[in-house]
Amino acid sequence: MLPSPLMSVLQNELAELLGFVELLEQEQDALIKNTLADLVGYAQQKTARAQTLESLARERKRLFDINGVELSPDAPHLFAQARHLPAEAWPPIASLWQELIQAARQASALNQTNGKLIETRHQQNQQLMTLLQNSQSSTLSYDAYGQPKLSRPGGSLGKA
Repeated sequence: MLPSPLMSVLQNELAELLGFVELLEQEQDALIKNTLADLVGYAQQKTARAQTLESLARERKRLFDINGVELSPDAPHLFAQARHLPAEAWPPIASLWQELIQAARQASALNQTNGKLIETRHQQNQQLMTLLQNSQSSTLSYDAYGQPKLSRPGGSLGKA
């Protein structure tokens, strides 16, 4: 007989994590396609999913403690021991745990990539704003009559 609360929590956590991965992929697509208006919605959804994942992780850890589950200290932190679980419970729980680890790695990689895309876009926008501000302030001004003129001598844009 499988420990259903632990299996249920692992299954729910995996489903939520896979949904988080899908959301990160959608966010990445929006970043690449420059559909930036979608990012606010993705940020809100990511926050809600992260909170759910934290809650599920706390419950999983509690059930691991109750069932005497110990993980190896070295990555990828495989099952080392489960003192209070029947032997037949190990394979499905270990399998779910492996899937969880893989999904968490995928989510982490996507999140890092998306962060780099956001940072790159931010830097590009700052550079563009600086370029535009420098170009406007150094080359274009207005005379006393409101007519545009170049700020360098003899560089008038024209008269009306």
